[in-house]
Amino acid sequence: MNLGVSYQMNYIHLQMRSTILSRIKNDTADSSGMEVRGMVKVTSLGCAKNFVDTEVASASFLCEGFGLTSSDTDADIQFINTCAFLEDARNEAAKTIRGVRCWKEASPETRRVIVAGCFVEWADAAELGKFPYVDAWMRIDSVADAGKIAVKLLDGVKKIPQKKSRPSYLYTHETPRVQLTPSHYAYIKMADGCDNCCTYCRIPSIRGNLRSRDLKDVVEEARLLVKNGVRELILIAQDSGAFGRDRNGKPCLAELLNELDRIKGDFCLRLMYLHPASVNDELLRAMEKSKHLVRCIEMPLQHIAENVLKAMHRKVFEERTREVVKQMRGIGYAIRTTFMTGFPGETAGDFETLRRFVEETEFERLGVFAYSREAGTPAAELPGQVAPNLAKRRRNQLLKLQRGISLKHNRALIGREIDVIVDEVLSRTKAVGRTLLDAPDIDNLVVVTSGVSLAVGDVVKAKVTDAAEYELGAKAVCEKMRGKCQ
Repeated sequence: MNLGVSYQMNYIHLQMRSTILSRIKNDTADSSGMEVRGMVKVTSLGCAKNFVDTEVASASFLCEGFGLTSSDTDADIQFINTCAFLEDARNEAAKTIRGVRCWKEASPETRRVIVAGCFVEWADAAELGKFPYVDAWMRIDSVADAGKIAVKLLDGVKKIPQKKSRPSYLYTHETPRVQLTPSHYAYIKMADGCDNCCTYCRIPSIRGNLRSRDLKDVVEEARLLVKNGVRELILIAQDSGAFGRDRNGKPCLAELLNELDRIKGDFCLRLMYLHPASVNDELLRAMEKSKHLVRCIEMPLQHIAENVLKAMHRKVFEERTREVVKQMRGIGYAIRTTFMTGFPGETAGDFETLRRFVEETEFERLGVFAYSREAGTPAAELPGQVAPNLAKRRRNQLLKLQRGISLKHNRALIGREIDVIVDEVLSRTKAVGRTLLDAPDIDNLVVVTSGVSLAVGDVVKAKVTDAAEYELGAKAVCEKMRGKCQ
């Protein structure tokens, strides 16, 4: 079976943070009639960056002769790729792992459980010992060996030891990878790890230091995906703006965008996770002239109050943060951002400064997290810890403010024509999609009605008929799809 970065398969999308992947048994035999070695049920938790690892692991299973299934009954192996970014994510991971215990104990001689990802990197031996029915704890560097590990387990190896080491793995465009997203969009992980060391974050200790892929390798992956019909390429990393710094001594994101722009084909680029400290004149020029980059940038700002930003070790403070927002708006980019409330030392005045900033700026897309005290981070030891309930109340205040801003923006679209990317077809005349400002599984939805049949991946021009806080209703106004994402 010839698997590459552009390989596609059927999928069942269940929820944003947990995706179950499905392939039926008779699809998994190759043309020679080789029997399937076993069936694997794959669960992916966490962010898009983790999802790419799941795609690599899934390809590894297929390369070793396994099939993928959504059925507990048909599965011989349960593979769970976990997240550990925050306490809620770790709780979700632990709950998911506990959820397969009864399945395993129903047939302990034949069934196996593999747990991979950030939770494995985060947990100590005592934590992992709470799940004795897990057969293999797979570290991040083993993601491409998932299939080989599964073979060993089914061959009778009782436990697969994993040596603890700082992650160093990077996939390439030649790495077998199943495209498990809908066929019209795909993620490209340009780098992994992070060197920023924000005081509230454990990602550097979990995912390792920044390690960027070769620029030409990223471009080649993009070219292959476009050749295979993918129309939306989503560039991701822990810190996209730092891409190339570890290889070249300076970031190369601007150069990468310029090279990607030279790829021939009908596609768009979406850039996620841009640290504001990475924004410079070179990058702004590349973004402004790009023919393929959608005019919405995902750029987590975290706060605006000077003392809070300094305590977070964010590298850019209030004046520069405001300047970066102005620069992005100046070259025509909408901004999707996230903020954190209740960081240690955040006063009522600091929060009011943040609230006014959100109110005045009217970000097109905005998310808010209440600070979570993470053991082992510098922020956990800072004085002035804010009560969790107060942090959540402040978060809810910002979210309420943003709902009003979003409703205002959406109502202003009524009567206007917009381009909608179709992500799901509900019926012959109705589909669900998103505007070019919206990333998959994150932002606003658009429900489109049409007099002609729509297909997943179509880009249709539609007239907005009604608006809610995070949803638009629209009617297709042309029989022909634009076929372009920019």
